[in-house]
Amino acid sequence: MAEKPIEEVEIAVEESAPEPPIKENGVAAVIEETKVEIVNENEIKNDNENGIEVNNEKSSDIELSEQEAENIDEMEGSDGVEADPERDADRDSLVPGTGSINGDIEGGYEDESDEGDEVDDDDENMSNVVQGTTETILNKLEENLAQAPEVDEADLLQIAEPGPLDSEGKDIEQVLSIISNSIYREGEGQIFSKLCDRSALLSVVSHSLSAYITTLESVPLQRLSSRIASEVSMWMCDIFNFPDGLAHCHDDIREGLVRTARMVLHDNYPDLATEGFLALASSPPVLYITSSTYAEVAQYVCTQLGLPSSTIRYVSPSEEDVTGFESFQKVVDADKAAGKTPLMCVANVHSTIFHKQTVSKLQELCKANNLWLHLEGHALSALTLLPSQGPQTVAQRGDSMTLTFGSWVGIPSVPFVTLYRNDAPAAQIAGLGVVNPAVRLGCLPLWCVLRSLGQNQIRARIRGVFQMLEDITERLRSLTCLRLLSQTGEKTFVAVSGLEMGTVDASEVFHTVSPALAFQYVSDCPPDLTDRVPPYTDNLNSWLGQILQRDAPHIPVEIVDVETTGYVLRLCPFEDVAMVGLAAEDVESFLQCVDEKCAILNATVTQRTKFMELIELEPSVQHVDIAHWAGLGGVRYIPVDYVDKDSEKVLEMTEDDLKMVNQRNMELVATLRNTDSAFSLGEGPPPEHVMCVRFGMVTMETEVEELLTLVINCGKDIDDAVNQLHSMSEVVKNGVKQAQDELRKEADNQIWQEGILRHVPIVGSFYNWLSPVPEEVKAKGRYLNLQEGKLESTDKMYKHHMQIHIEDGQEL
Repeated sequence: MAEKPIEEVEIAVEESAPEPPIKENGVAAVIEETKVEIVNENEIKNDNENGIEVNNEKSSDIELSEQEAENIDEMEGSDGVEADPERDADRDSLVPGTGSINGDIEGGYEDESDEGDEVDDDDENMSNVVQGTTETILNKLEENLAQAPEVDEADLLQIAEPGPLDSEGKDIEQVLSIISNSIYREGEGQIFSKLCDRSALLSVVSHSLSAYITTLESVPLQRLSSRIASEVSMWMCDIFNFPDGLAHCHDDIREGLVRTARMVLHDNYPDLATEGFLALASSPPVLYITSSTYAEVAQYVCTQLGLPSSTIRYVSPSEEDVTGFESFQKVVDADKAAGKTPLMCVANVHSTIFHKQTVSKLQELCKANNLWLHLEGHALSALTLLPSQGPQTVAQRGDSMTLTFGSWVGIPSVPFVTLYRNDAPAAQIAGLGVVNPAVRLGCLPLWCVLRSLGQNQIRARIRGVFQMLEDITERLRSLTCLRLLSQTGEKTFVAVSGLEMGTVDASEVFHTVSPALAFQYVSDCPPDLTDRVPPYTDNLNSWLGQILQRDAPHIPVEIVDVETTGYVLRLCPFEDVAMVGLAAEDVESFLQCVDEKCAILNATVTQRTKFMELIELEPSVQHVDIAHWAGLGGVRYIPVDYVDKDSEKVLEMTEDDLKMVNQRNMELVATLRNTDSAFSLGEGPPPEHVMCVRFGMVTMETEVEELLTLVINCGKDIDDAVNQLHSMSEVVKNGVKQAQDELRKEADNQIWQEGILRHVPIVGSFYNWLSPVPEEVKAKGRYLNLQEGKLESTDKMYKHHMQIHIEDGQEL
């Protein structure tokens, strides 16, 4: 079934939505910071290359002498010092050659003594302090997570109310126990699944080491920080096939885009640093975005840079685009004609704008118009799978790109990374490549993870996720009751194996299976899919999503409400670290669950049509559409008194009648639940909010005729019981009235027969004592015989006494 591309679905479920905003640290700018220029190891011989700027607050008032600078070069193994092979082999340890964490800033390497020379105990202990500390923390963390030590419930952050700080401090182990148990309680035990990997544990622990490293003196701290930052930059550019580039690590996913936009601003407006916003007045900048979901991020960028909202321009694909991006070029030309300056384009590599064209085409347009191209999206992870083929490998990498590397390899607490060209002169002005280890070294966790995994394991993890997405996509495509919304349009599909073997053109790298897989249940006989699906179809998809979340929680499924399409189920392994490295058995169990639930949905949809036809044939029941209910629907029972016997149509009801019918249906549900607890009470749409019997999901083996017959028969039984009770109440009411009338007449006759003197106060009592009233003259009581409906005298009750026989045979 051919379907047109649905742009809104692609925007809402395919593209990688930006991470929630992270509040910036707000650390004051460093004044008079010492700057140390460093370069990648493969660029050491090129003195003109730009490196990474390392800023340290501790060194703001330190001036390095020429002798100290030479000593630093000696410590880094520069060409001026002849280092022995053993020292070269040990440079990767990042521990200075003197064996001291603080290093030796007053001189170069000293000649090693013979093996028999003694070494100070302090030097031996300090040489392994980093490695020993890391191993200790890792083991301790695993032990604490496994044992989950108990703590007083009153101290947990979920229970204790915020209050003033205690006068006396708590023990360190007690503080750690409180926070660890609070984290465990808040995460409902899911922390075990996310930290089952040693590399994940290392990432968490390395954050402590990133703060621990700041205890170094300023010069060794600069040396070590610059080395770590340069290696991270070199490794990331190599893994993602981004030569001649640099990397910047940041905690807020938007920070990389903000600094990149600031850099491009300074490149296009050289006087911006001196004139400020006045430099932009003559030719305002324009920021193009290819996805409406990036509007909030683009607005944040404008806020941070002091730009107006009119700077943002959304560029959507057009039917006129046959050979390229003609509509985009028209927008750029119009902005230039209006005296504006096209600044940069922010594009998601899996957005709808690239369904017909590749990113390389957009890059050509951006180069022709002096636009900086910034790429984002989970599909960028596919760059790691490309074989190295020289310049062809990086034909569509853009000028910069932001990577959510941690979620791609299944490692938590890893900073985001922005790669950018190293030939941008304003990079340092914008803060790109600046490392500030005054509080912590932010790139250290990423360095530790990269060291721990290595290139092969990184590529294997990303390859595994793509392969899993391919398997899930093929399985879901085979189900005719589902439609894949993330694989629509004229986009060609590229297998991961083709990328790795080099049989596919490198420009097709982002045409892999969608990293955010979106699908929707539409049944085997789908409704009109040109517009939003009916509400009942939304209910079916909502039920399917909730059941998958309950029965297959190892693959998290998100329920997304798309305005033009309806409820859509979305899963994105690249956004959940727990899905990386998922076993094939878990994927198969998820797909098996989807098959089973789709079979139930198909049966329910088929049986619902038959169910509604049966309801139309019965005048005593009505079908009720229940909001947010995916079952057969609701059945409202109408008592016989409100159905016209001739026309078999429901009579008009007053407000009291509606209340009575609702009460009757509530009694019906209570009676049915005594037979089967699956019956439940439903409520219809406003404004009437009628009560009804609610039916859930069924299978093809379910006899809906029997279910409907059971409801009708039970309703009639309740009607008969109510009518019988009503007639009995009338009999009782009439009998009471008759008894009151007869007793009143007998009382009047008794007064005349006995004489008025007997009813005079005081005198009547004395007269009755002298002459008692005969028994036959006294008034006789009445009782109502419910079986015969007659009013009788109580004389019969007193004439026949009941005798009770006990075990010994005596009569009482």
